Amino acid sequence: MALRGLLAAIEQEYGTEGLARVRAALPADVRLRLEAAVEPDAQFPMAVPAALHDAIRSELGKGDLAANRRVGELAARADFGGVFRAFIRVADYGTLLRATERAWQRYNSHGRVEWPFIGKGQATATIKHVKGYTEPMWEGIAGRLEAVLTLGGAKVAKVTVDEWTEHDVRYRLRWT
Repeated sequence: MALRGLLAAIEQEYGTEGLARVRAALPADVRLRLEAAVEPDAQFPMAVPAALHDAIRSELGKGDLAANRRVGELAARADFGGVFRAFIRVADYGTLLRATERAWQRYNSHGRVEWPFIGKGQATATIKHVKGYTEPMWEGIAGRLEAVLTLGGAKVAKVTVDEWTEHDVRYRLRWT
């Protein structure tokens, strides 16, 4: 998981106070792991991003998943802005969505992204073979997918979590 971008997105949207509230809500062992500078390609046990997303939900979302989706969106905008922005704007949506397979492998040590259907203004995606993912984490990824679509030129993008477990998820994407 790309924790560095997630932490930056929390601070961007909720300020240093919001980030401090999230950090304070983390279990002590997770808080300790995140006290050192988080390197861009650092790998963490799944308990770390799970606890971070749980804290986002409880502290910033007051139990609602919208905060997880929002910080996921902002993290993706930071991750895929800059140099990648030019590629994203010229790619067709099929190419753009299939590129998330490579992005997943860059940031995650397990699992794979599949696109069973990509059509005009809609698609379905599955992420399989992971362990320890939580509902707030899947919502954060939904926000990331919405950001990728809007960075790619969509005026409106909506990603729905159709079904999830700690091992997999199925998303439905729609955009105009």
